[in-house]
Amino acid sequence: MSVKVAICDDDINVQFIIEGYVVKLLEKQGLKAEIECFDCGDALCEAYETGKFDLVFLDIEYKGRNGVEVAKYIRETIDDEAVQIAFISGVSGYAMELFDYRPINFLTKPISEADVKRVIDKFVRLYSQKIEYFSYRKGTAENRYNLSDITYFSSSARKITIHGNSGEAEFYSPLDDVYDKVSDKQFLYVHKSYIVNYRYIQKLSYEQVVMFDGTVIPISQARRPLIRKQFMEIKEKEEV
Repeated sequence: MSVKVAICDDDINVQFIIEGYVVKLLEKQGLKAEIECFDCGDALCEAYETGKFDLVFLDIEYKGRNGVEVAKYIRETIDDEAVQIAFISGVSGYAMELFDYRPINFLTKPISEADVKRVIDKFVRLYSQKIEYFSYRKGTAENRYNLSDITYFSSSARKITIHGNSGEAEFYSPLDDVYDKVSDKQFLYVHKSYIVNYRYIQKLSYEQVVMFDGTVIPISQARRPLIRKQFMEIKEKEEV
């Protein structure tokens, strides 16, 4: 299986280093890399008009359309929520606005193989989820929804609504049965009426979660200690 990777940096040496690491690390995962390199954000955006990528290494600072503007173009103009973006910078510390574009990681130059390995390991975990589907029955028909596109489930009077990047879908089922299907896929059962996808959580507080689209979802009082524990466990695994 091939993975389409874009590397966007105005330093050809950085392109070469990342490309070598990516090919090597993906091969170890049994995946083939199809890599395109770009020296400016405008060139990457033009390439995006003819096809999407699975993973993008994106430098933040360069002339013309910078990394933040490119990420905004990918997420908002192209409406690609599936691609994983790893930002690259010559300095440590990142503006909060970068988190709006849901990066998989931040890399600081000089970039090491260990840095790229963290990105690839996390990407492969998400990529394996990406090709999975949540199956549900509506009437006599069996339907599927791409699991990685689901932001959260809500329940009202046994009617389940799937909220996701591909729109909403509805079916009837106990929410407990839904959670049985997704409990090992980084979904958190935060409330008797809500199950949320960890990947789309922008902020978690003791009483609620805020999703990247601005939706605020309450956490049941009885679930709060467990949800915080599960959230931190997932976060720690992704940072390894």
